[in-house]
Amino acid sequence: MFGRKKDINHFGNQAEHNNFLRGALAWRGSVTPRILFSVLLTGFYTLALAWLNTYYYPLPRFAVTPFEYIGAVLGLVLVFRTNAGHDRWWEARKLWGAIVNQSRNLLLMTWNYGAEDKQWREDMTKWIVAFSFATKESLRLQHNFVDLQSLLSESDIIELQNAPHSPLFISNKIAGLIQQARVNSTIDSFVFLKFEEQRAALIDSLGGCERILKTPMPLVYAIKARRFILIYLLLLPLSLISEAGLMATPIAILVAYPLLSLDRIGMELQNPFSVKNLSHLPLQTICEGIKNSAATFKV
Repeated sequence: MFGRKKDINHFGNQAEHNNFLRGALAWRGSVTPRILFSVLLTGFYTLALAWLNTYYYPLPRFAVTPFEYIGAVLGLVLVFRTNAGHDRWWEARKLWGAIVNQSRNLLLMTWNYGAEDKQWREDMTKWIVAFSFATKESLRLQHNFVDLQSLLSESDIIELQNAPHSPLFISNKIAGLIQQARVNSTIDSFVFLKFEEQRAALIDSLGGCERILKTPMPLVYAIKARRFILIYLLLLPLSLISEAGLMATPIAILVAYPLLSLDRIGMELQNPFSVKNLSHLPLQTICEGIKNSAATFKV
């Protein structure tokens, strides 16, 4: 059946189907399962009104033209909501791209310009890698550090789990190691400043992600948009029934489906970090990429 096979791209997240029909009829990754009940409810509601109007009691009739204008305006409102969600998703991806670059820069600096001390370099490496995993867990409101068991000691993981803010805890560890190298004169002031620039940039990227996480779309806007959709779908059948009779049911479903889909897509894109949302960022794969980059420098 169409849509049952799950296509995965090389980043580890679901990819768009190359085949048009498979893409159009795909079930997995679509918002359809999450709005299906509302769409069917619209159809049953319209069918009930059409049945009542045809066989029992004539209902008030509205002209179709006003609904055409209202539908166009409502479509613009929903497109704005979807675009706002996409902007948040894309900004989050750019911030995580910056985290990857900053982590790699720190790794390169550690193994090429850092202290000539293998233990110091290994400590820097493990905390640089741990920062991305801790950031992932923090943004997902979780504290699962199983992925770091091969890097950190048991005491390190316990400290990390007990820290009020795990990414900041790790950033403090990195800052301490950089300061230690400076005090021991194993790096000069110029290299120290370059290390600090990259460490501070990691915190800036983290702050940008937290801004997206903790600042959802204004609730007043979401309420109004959904209220307009509800009123529109409640009144639209009264104009369709007079023109199409019982056939108003499939027409109402065809109208409700894109409206409810756009509304749901806008909501799904608001939090690009949660695995509960569709098309969330592949943070696990990104973190594994940083971990693999670190393995390049180990001797």
